[in-house]
Amino acid sequence: MSIGSANLGEALLWIGVYVAGFLLLTALAVWIARRRGSRTIVIDATLAVAQVWLALMGLALVFVVVRGVTSDEIWFAELPATLNWPTQPACGEAPAGGAPTLLCASVDSVGATIAHLGIGTRIVLALGDLLGLVVAAVPAVLVIIVCRQMLKGAPFAQLAARAFFVAAIVVLVAGIGAELTTSIGRSLAASAALPPPGGGELTATGTFRLTAPLWPVGAALVLGALGAIFRHGAVLQRETEGLV
Repeated sequence: MSIGSANLGEALLWIGVYVAGFLLLTALAVWIARRRGSRTIVIDATLAVAQVWLALMGLALVFVVVRGVTSDEIWFAELPATLNWPTQPACGEAPAGGAPTLLCASVDSVGATIAHLGIGTRIVLALGDLLGLVVAAVPAVLVIIVCRQMLKGAPFAQLAARAFFVAAIVVLVAGIGAELTTSIGRSLAASAALPPPGGGELTATGTFRLTAPLWPVGAALVLGALGAIFRHGAVLQRETEGLV
């Protein structure tokens, strides 16, 4: 979640509104669980919040697809570009005195809206958004599976263990793919809409600046470890049931 405002208080207020909305949703889920006389209030509330989150991800997915098909304008928060300043800082030594002084500066991206992009570039950008939504939906899916197995009295079911292993692969592939695909799409868009380097004040960078994050690797390792723990728990659960 990102909020932009010229006033710090207003930006913090909007952050507070989002947090309050989440807390209100959680409180509502707890209240409903208590009204039903549930003995697993925390599990019921967590399950409800996860289901709402998954539904929101589904709506976002539909929005991305519709926007990719119907919208002719796409806004970029970080479009790779180079800005040739009219008066470039000399990048020398800091002058005497304690006042803040700009020594060097460069621009490697800009916020921009581009219209009439080619269908290939739009597909690449939409794919990056879709992969990002898949990654965002994975925690909700895992929580729903684990909570439902808990309510059935089988928290370490094989389904939960397999879900963690599958989630590890999905997060690894989709997490890296989302960043990489989005980077490619932005570079293609910049090359299509901006003049080449040296062709004006605002130009394309002339290079593909790609991003391959490492956090999906760490997340996949954690999910894989949890899958192994749940699989071991499933074995112990079956052995315990056999003794009863």
